[in-house]
Amino acid sequence: MSSPDNLAPQPETVESVLRAAWEAFHPGQPTPLGWLTHTTARIHDHLHAQHTAPVPSAPPTPAGDEVARLRRQVWQTLHDVTAEHDIDPDAADRILHSLDLPGLPRRWQVHVTVPLTITVTATSRDEAVDAAEDVIDTALDGTDTYLNWNRADRQDTTPGDLDTTAGPPAELR
Repeated sequence: MSSPDNLAPQPETVESVLRAAWEAFHPGQPTPLGWLTHTTARIHDHLHAQHTAPVPSAPPTPAGDEVARLRRQVWQTLHDVTAEHDIDPDAADRILHSLDLPGLPRRWQVHVTVPLTITVTATSRDEAVDAAEDVIDTALDGTDTYLNWNRADRQDTTPGDLDTTAGPPAELR
């Protein structure tokens, strides 16, 4: 239970502070009419204006959005300066990877040696190789692929059985 003895002292009100200040500077003189009310209201207005947080014009963005925006901006900036040849692509990639950002898209030339077995119908070894090259060219048509047939290894061509479904050679038609 609470009793008057164990209550914490209450802070003074603005009005009581103003009365005490008036009495200290003007002992025995009454306060002017409306002075206490007007001064108290002005102090409350001032304190309210000082303690009210400014209303932001836009809602604050979460830190994650700012980080994502910064990551996109860093990547785009490095992409742009690399495209304008202001920085080496390898250096830009090292910077991006050090920041855990994806590397820049680059054009690569890849030399791949793939042993292919293609079944074609032909009358000679050379014709079979030419037909196989044509099949590969047709399959890769429309892609950014260059085949250097002069460096192709033309080993291991093995003739098989007669293709009974094939018609006569083109030069005989």
